[in-house]
Amino acid sequence: MAPSKGRDRLVVGIDFGTTFSGCAFAYSGDPESADEIETVQNWPGSRGVTSDKVPSELIYETATSTSGVKRSWDGEVISNTNIRWGLEIKNDETRLRCLKLLLDPRQRLPDYVSQDELYKELKKSGKTVEEAVSDYLTEIYRRAKEALVKRFTQHMVSTTTIEVVLTVPAVWTDAAKDATLKAAEKAGMGPELYMISEPEAAAIYALKSMGNKQKLLKVGDNSIVCDAGGGTIRSLSPLRLEESATGTGALCGGVFLNMRFRNLVESRMGAQAFKDLCEQKPKCMNVALAEFENYVKRNFDPLSSQCTYDASSFNIPFLGAPDNAAMGIDSGFFILSSAEVAEVFRPLVTSVIDLVERQRITLAAHDKTAKGVVLVGGFGQSDFLHTSLKQRFADEDPPPTYTRTTEDPQPELEGPRFIVIKPKNSWTAVVRGAVLSNLEEKLVLSRKARRHYGIVCNQLWDALRHSWSVRYLDPLAQEFRARNQMSWHVKVGQDMPTRSPITLPFYITTAWDDGYPDNHTVKIMICDEKIAPQEYNDQAEIRKLCTIDANLRRIPRRSFKKKTKNGKSYRQLDFEIGMQIDSGGLVFDLRVNGIVYGTVKATYE
Repeated sequence: MAPSKGRDRLVVGIDFGTTFSGCAFAYSGDPESADEIETVQNWPGSRGVTSDKVPSELIYETATSTSGVKRSWDGEVISNTNIRWGLEIKNDETRLRCLKLLLDPRQRLPDYVSQDELYKELKKSGKTVEEAVSDYLTEIYRRAKEALVKRFTQHMVSTTTIEVVLTVPAVWTDAAKDATLKAAEKAGMGPELYMISEPEAAAIYALKSMGNKQKLLKVGDNSIVCDAGGGTIRSLSPLRLEESATGTGALCGGVFLNMRFRNLVESRMGAQAFKDLCEQKPKCMNVALAEFENYVKRNFDPLSSQCTYDASSFNIPFLGAPDNAAMGIDSGFFILSSAEVAEVFRPLVTSVIDLVERQRITLAAHDKTAKGVVLVGGFGQSDFLHTSLKQRFADEDPPPTYTRTTEDPQPELEGPRFIVIKPKNSWTAVVRGAVLSNLEEKLVLSRKARRHYGIVCNQLWDALRHSWSVRYLDPLAQEFRARNQMSWHVKVGQDMPTRSPITLPFYITTAWDDGYPDNHTVKIMICDEKIAPQEYNDQAEIRKLCTIDANLRRIPRRSFKKKTKNGKSYRQLDFEIGMQIDSGGLVFDLRVNGIVYGTVKATYE
C-alpha cells in the first residue's frame, strides 16, 4: 500500500532502535527543507531535559491498590500492571533491554551479546517478545500523538489522517519485518502504517538535506550509507535514488559498545565479583553505562591526538564500589585507559570499515565508483568512527596500527579515495528520513534483491533435465511430470523497480464434479546462496519464507476454464501472485487475467 498523496496528512516517523528510539513528525504542507522536520524531545521522566531520543527500555510492575478492581469509563477492567519506560526507569532497576534483537532470531549475535541473558530477563516479565515490543511502541506512539496535539491542536490531529512510518534494520529478514509490523499494529499505529529500512531512510534524509547545498554529490554519483547498500543519485531536484549494489549489514551498532564495555568491567573484576556487584548495587553498573554512553562513546577519538599514543584516561563513576587498585577502581571511579577504550571500539569500527570496503568492491564489480560515505545513526556520532573512516578511505595514510590487532587484515590502499560525510542531525537522520519518505512521491526508483524468491512447482518431465526420482503421472492431464522443481522469479542482485511488482504464476486444477475451490495455499520459498538450486530437497539451501492463503471466492466463475484431456474434463484457474519488494517488507496481491483482486495476507515462518 502506497502513502496517499495530494491530501493533508500528518506523517509520524518512529525509529525503534536497539538502544535508543526516536520520533519525528511533520504536516504534509509544512517542511520546506529536511532540517525543518520536528523531533519529539520531551519524554516522560526527563525532568525537563530535552533529548532527540529515549532509551529503548521498559519495566513491568504490579500496581498496589486497596480500592478494588479498576475499570475504565466504559466499564472495562483495567490491568493492574503498570509500565515504565525510557527515562522513567531508575538507575538501580533491572529493565528489559535490546528487545529489538529478539525479533529476528535468525540473526547471529556477536560473541559479546548473550541471547540467553536477554531471554532470561524477558521471561521474568511474563511477556513474549512481541508483547513487550508492542507495549513499548504503544508508549512511544502515545507520546508522539501528544506532541502532535501540542504542535497542531487536538482538533487538527483528530480530523487529519495520521501516517506512521516505522524503520527496520537493513539486515532484518522478511519474517522479522512482519513481526515488527504486527507489533506496531497491535500498538495502534494502523491503518496508515508503512515501513522503511533504516539505511534507506538515512540516505533519503542525508542526501535531501545536503544534496543541493554542499555540492558534494551530484547526479550520477554513487554513495555508500554506512553499513547499507550503495545508491546512485538519478535526480537532485526532486531527489531520486536507485540502489546500485545489494546492501550488506552487520550487528555493529552502538549498543554493542555498551555490551563490550560491560564485558570489560566484568573481566577486570572477575565474574563472581561482578555478579555480586550487579545484584547488590545495580545502580552502580547502570550509572557507569550511562556515563559511557553519554560521554565516552561520543567523545572518544584517540586519532585526533598528535601523539603516537594517547596516554589519557577516562574516569567512569562507579557508585558504591570499594577501592581496588588491581581492578582499577579508585575513589568511586572505574579508571579506563585510552588503549582499553580503543579495544572496546576496535572490532566494531573494523566491522564498519569492512562493510564499507565490501560495498566499494561490489560497486567496482559493476564498474561503479563510490563518491562518498554518508555516516549516520547513533554510532555515527562517534568521532573515533568518523576519523577512522576518513583515514581509511579519505586520507592518504591508514589508521595508526595501535587501533588494530595483528590478526586484522591490513587495508589495501588501491582505488580512488572518497569523501566521508557526517551530515547535520546525523543521530536523527533515520527518523527524519522516514518522515520524508512519505511526504513526497517515491524517492527510490529501484532496489536490489537481497535473495532469491521463488516457488516449488511441477514441470513437464524431461529425461535430460530431471531425475527419475521426481517423475510421477498426473492423473488429470495423464502425462508424466517432475515434482519439487524450483521456479525462481527473483534472483540475488536483480533490479527491482519500486513501481512494478514481480508476478508469480500459479494454476490450480480440480475435477469437474468437485465444484469451485474457495481458496488455495501458496508457499513462497527463498534462498540466500549466490546460485540457487533448481530442485527442492532436504539438502538444498532453500527454506520457506511464508504461506499465502489466496481467497478465490472473489474470482468470477468464468475465469475457471474447462479443460479436457484423454476424455476427462476438469477445471483450471490460472492466476498470479503479485509481489512488491518494498524497503520495509513484502506486499502480495492476487491477480487473474491482469485484474488485481486485492492484497493477500502472508503467514511467515
